[in-house]
Amino acid sequence: MAITIQKEANSPNLANGHLVYRVTSNQVSQAQFQFVMDIKNNSNNLIQRIKQQPNPNGSGIFDISRIITTEVGPTDEVWKTQYAQNQTYCAGQFKIYFGEEYSNSVSGSVTLYTGLGTAGSPAKTGSAYYYFLDGVTEPNDLYQWDWAQSGSHYVYVDTQDETEEVYQLALTDYDTNVIRTGDYHTISYLNGNIEGEGAFSSDYAFDVYIMRVQEYDATGSLVATSYYYNDDLTANGGPRKTPSELWADSGVYDDQTPNTRLIHFPAGPQNFKDGGTSLQEETTYYLCEFFDQNPSGSLGSKQWGSYRFDIKEDCDFTSTRFAWKNTYGVWDYYNFTLVVTADTDIERSSFKQSFLNYAASNVNYSKQRRGETQYYNKLTEKHTAESDWLTQTQADNLRELFYSANVFIQNDGDFLPIVVTNPTIKQKKNISGQKLFKYTVEYQYANDLTARR
Repeated sequence: MAITIQKEANSPNLANGHLVYRVTSNQVSQAQFQFVMDIKNNSNNLIQRIKQQPNPNGSGIFDISRIITTEVGPTDEVWKTQYAQNQTYCAGQFKIYFGEEYSNSVSGSVTLYTGLGTAGSPAKTGSAYYYFLDGVTEPNDLYQWDWAQSGSHYVYVDTQDETEEVYQLALTDYDTNVIRTGDYHTISYLNGNIEGEGAFSSDYAFDVYIMRVQEYDATGSLVATSYYYNDDLTANGGPRKTPSELWADSGVYDDQTPNTRLIHFPAGPQNFKDGGTSLQEETTYYLCEFFDQNPSGSLGSKQWGSYRFDIKEDCDFTSTRFAWKNTYGVWDYYNFTLVVTADTDIERSSFKQSFLNYAASNVNYSKQRRGETQYYNKLTEKHTAESDWLTQTQADNLRELFYSANVFIQNDGDFLPIVVTNPTIKQKKNISGQKLFKYTVEYQYANDLTARR
């Protein structure tokens, strides 16, 4: 009367792909036997109960990705955040339990068992929780059905260890960005304990404590430094309430929630300005660097990532700044700096009436009476934006802009939803034959111009 979990989805993982579990039982020969799986949210409320008969090999195989994708998203609209802010919809924390049901005969009533040897609701689990992001995995990029790159976006370290180490762990593939002083930008990080086995560890964590912004002039000289703490003092970060708290403090490590396990940081010049810290006039580029906390409570020796932003204002063309949900379920950004075009398609609906009004009470002559009459004109604006010449890395990373189903453009201080309409894109694959390569995005606003009547 026991369930054995042979395969479980890793935590963290990406929901839009495959989240595979395989279980076995020593009771599969019982009459009317079925495996039972309960999917619950972090509050232990049941989302879905799934029952499955054993396959010919006696196993129960479950892929819960289609269910989980309905429980995460849409992407947090945090483009303008001024402080570290925890996530709301980009990820979810779930509890997965297995049990079994069977009867003493083929016609008798069935009894539900916990999977641990007693009657009751499913209770066998492999982890305290599973943390799933609203991202996507490709079939050829998996490892044992799991997100192969999960370990490249977080690491557990001893919070008392002061050994210097350098990583690059943000949920983005853009290490270098080109940006204008009026642009918004965010960088997102997993945070704390993300593997369910160590649900609340005071000793080991991926503690993203602080973001340091260092500004440099054209000579490479440092001109300014500012700090953005991941706490709940000024905004909605966490789990720290104040920067002085240590990870091992009660009320910090043991107060983690699904929201504090993914944090969005401000990273654009306009984010900084809105928060009261404008870039210096002489700044030509700046670095956003992320660190842990050392045992004394200040900036630590573990650098979780360094991301460069080169300031380039518009010259001959007005840039189009795109923001899109990337493969990790958070935002990436890119400026298309060359030619922008706009056309309007007009779909006209009309009817034709006679010059003489046969339904009138009189036959007064009127030159103003219409023959051809338009009664509804549907307007659709179509836009294009052209990138500058792209490196291989830039071209590879930008493919997701065309694949993403959630894309916006920054229009002054607003973000407007758009639909990318390119039917195909050509990829940069031939280094010798495609030395000069750029993309053109075709798009239209998600909300058309108001029709004319």
